[in-house]
This record gives sequence, C-alpha cells and structure tokens, in this order.
Amino acid sequence: MLHSVPNREALGVFRAVSTRDGEAQARDGQAFYTLNPQDSQVNQAVVEIQFDDGVWMLATADDLEMTGP
Repeated sequence: MLHSVPNREALGVFRAVSTRDGEAQARDGQAFYTLNPQDSQVNQAVVEIQFDDGVWMLATADDLEMTGP
C-alpha cells in the first residue's frame, strides 16, 4: 500500500467523538496533517483527514480539535 507522508505541522488532533468505529478509537488523540472537505448527504460536514503515517480517514467536524492561531 502506498502512502504519502505529510512533511508539515499538524492542523489539529483527531478525537473520536462522533466517528466511533474501531479505527477511530485507535486513532483518538493522534495529530492530522491534511484536511479535505467531502460532499455529504448527512446533516454533519464530512472531511477526509490524513495522519502522520500517511493513512486517510473520514471524520466529522465534531471529531476535530483544530490547532493554530
């Protein structure tokens, strides 16, 4: 499996608040480095985030603890 590894500062930390599957539980507390909005048919915005190991995962805005100014 090919993964692109981010080489920049973290955008925030993933918190398994509304995304509650096994992978989300395992990733809880990990930093994410890339965020891509996705089209969604649900009431919550869905985004795709990338972790430091290059793996992408879908999450909601409730799951994201943003860092920065």
